[in-house]
Amino acid sequence: MKILAIESSSSTLYLAIQNEKKIFHLKSDSINNTAKNINSMVDKILKKSKTSLNEIDAIAISSGPGSFTSLRVGMSYAKGLSLTLDIPIVPISTFEILLFSNIDKVDGDTSVVIYSHGRTVYKCDYKINADTYELINEPNTFKIDELKNLQKNIIFKGSEKFFKEFNNDKNNIIVELDIESLLKLSINNFKLLKTKSLDNLSPEYIGNFEIK
Repeated sequence: MKILAIESSSSTLYLAIQNEKKIFHLKSDSINNTAKNINSMVDKILKKSKTSLNEIDAIAISSGPGSFTSLRVGMSYAKGLSLTLDIPIVPISTFEILLFSNIDKVDGDTSVVIYSHGRTVYKCDYKINADTYELINEPNTFKIDELKNLQKNIIFKGSEKFFKEFNNDKNNIIVELDIESLLKLSINNFKLLKTKSLDNLSPEYIGNFEIK
């Protein structure tokens, strides 16, 4: 199976292609020129992996939360490609991508925290036991000040200056997104999450955003 992965939840665009057992990566820090940038980047990774567009079997997409504009552009591109090639999309939560790639570094109750804007973050809580995890509650937005003494392990995606404010005695780590984890999760959950029902597929915005 050949899967194209798109991670566009932040200002960095990550792409990967799983071609048989080999994984090819590409990233760009200039996602602000969104639609045009994704097109050119996909062309580059297809050439890099020696894959034709018609050989792609599915698209793995990080569904958020994250940057409002970047998520919309990434999802819109994935939908267009899905319609053109008649292939499914496998949406994966950005929280789960971060947790999956760092699960060996924490144990017990863990909060995955993603920086949003100002002093606002997104947070989702999980219970971890060895290499398995269970969702404790639905994600929500919080102010950093509300989480300074959070009595859970913290996996944080954001600026180091904010990370330093988490001053509990738990196991706190600052991380970046791992595109390979998006690919692995999409393969592991392919049958469960794959969809061609694009009307009901949208980024996981948390807060007051309304999808038009």
